[in-house]
This record gives sequence, C-alpha cells and structure tokens, in this order.
Amino acid sequence: MGHATLSVLLLAASLGQAPPESGTRRALIVCGLPGDDEHRAMYAGAVEKIAGALADRCGFAPSNIWVRFGAPAGDGDGPALKGSRGLSTRENIAADAGALRASSKPEDAVWVIVLGHGHYDGRRSHMNIPGPDLSGAEFARLFEGIKAKEQVFFITTSASGFFLRPLASPGRISISATEADQEVNETLYPLALADVLAAPPPEADRDKDGSLSVFELYLAVVADVTRRYVEDGLIATEHAQLDDNGDGRGSEVQMTFLPPESADEPEAEGTRAKARPKEKVEPKLGPKDDGFLSSKVRVDAPRSDKPPEAR
Repeated sequence: MGHATLSVLLLAASLGQAPPESGTRRALIVCGLPGDDEHRAMYAGAVEKIAGALADRCGFAPSNIWVRFGAPAGDGDGPALKGSRGLSTRENIAADAGALRASSKPEDAVWVIVLGHGHYDGRRSHMNIPGPDLSGAEFARLFEGIKAKEQVFFITTSASGFFLRPLASPGRISISATEADQEVNETLYPLALADVLAAPPPEADRDKDGSLSVFELYLAVVADVTRRYVEDGLIATEHAQLDDNGDGRGSEVQMTFLPPESADEPEAEGTRAKARPKEKVEPKLGPKDDGFLSSKVRVDAPRSDKPPEAR
C-alpha cells in the first residue's frame, strides 16, 4: 500500500469515518472491422488476451468488461467474443458510452481500448467499423460527461494520433499507437499491449515498487513494439504518443525515458535519435508534464492488506 493511501485510511480512521471506496472498474474493448481471416484471428486473439488480463490482473470484474467486435462470434472464438455485446457499430458504441456515462461515479475507473483498422482521409481520422465509420471527433463526443476520476483510453489503430486532441479532458489519460501524421500502416501496438498486459516483463516495473503504473505500461508496450520491428528488420511506421495533461498534444515520452534502441528506430535511421540521451533517464515529471498523471494510476488490481484466509 502506498504512503498516500495509508495516510487517507489513517485519517479516515481517526475521524471515525469509513475508508473511501475504491470504486468500480469498467472497461469497454472495441474492435472494428477485423478484415480477412488472418486479421480476424489476430484481433480476436488480442481481444481475448486483453479481456483476460483486465479480469485476472487489473481488478475488472468480468461482468464489467464489455466487448464489441466487428464480426459475429464463431465456434472457434473464446469467451470474450462469445460473451460480447454484439457488433461494433456506431449505434452500439454510442449505447455503451451512454451506459458508462450513466453508471460511472467519481470514484470509479473507466478504460476504453480500441483495436482494428483505421484510415485518414486527409482531414480526419476514422475507425473502420461495420456501417458508417466513426471519426475521432465523433468518437470523443460519445464519451463526454463521464464522471469517473480514472479514465484511460488506448486507441491502437493506424492514424490514431488524430484522436488525442478531441479526446483531451482534464484527468483523462489518452494513448495512441501513432502520431497525428501520415502513419496509416497497420499497427503492432494492439498485439504488444495484449502481451504486456497479460505478462509484464520484469523491467516494466521501473521504480521497483511491485506495481505497474499506466506510464510504465505505456513504456513497456512501446519497447515491445520496437522490438518487433527490429526483429523483423523493418523501420518503425508507428510512434506512440501519450497525453495526460489535458492539452490534446500527444508526447513521445519514450524518447526521454527509454534508451534509443527501445524508443524508436535505430539512430542511423533518422534525426529522432539525435536528441535522445545515451544513458538511462529515470522519470522526473512535473504536474504539467505528459506522463505525470499516468505515473500515479495503477494498472494492477487494488490489493488488500488482509491475508488470503482473512478475506
């Protein structure tokens, strides 16, 4: 238990108050049109792994993990897809967002994770979904007014950087797989996110406190994405960004907090690496910096101080 949490509990006890509620954690996983059979299997596997990790490691009750998928469930699908709420149409996504808005309380957490394909038409970025596609601005409007103090959005599609500005809101963490630029190739980010959520590598816990923050998760996923490009001998065509200070401008915080070989393409490939420090730099973030809020939000399930037999 962290010092801040312990202090709150001690203060509540001294005042004769009940400890503050930790709230309910809710998640909405949306996968748009998956594409051909190979991509359907890939995205279905990522959705199953993410849903399982949220339930097993992150404190989300299975009934509070909602899934929308861009194709009907089949015999070979896992429990997340078989128990999904139906197709990821704009009407269904709007209905889920409305339900989250109606049910969420200030002490709650809401996570929204978007997978699948996207496109950029020269003016706006869109999610490719069954029926009319959904632009970043339209998507963001659906989630206005949610009261949960913890709001985490992962938009893992191509051209997803354009979603950050409309999603920006004080107290909200928004992460995209790409910059707001012509990064329109299929992304590896959702596969890395699924793997890291399910089994975080030991080095992901950067401050060695035995817990994983959203900031640490972000850095670990970026490092995993880069590893995949390097192993395949490819130049990275996606550069993830994080915005959690509410200004709508994503930051490639990995440029400072990861070594060059884990943050992006090798130094010889371009000018990005010239500004990167050679030595490991530990996070030193101010309240106005991207990464500060996400470094305070835990990925792991809330833990009890009671021994298992006493719970």
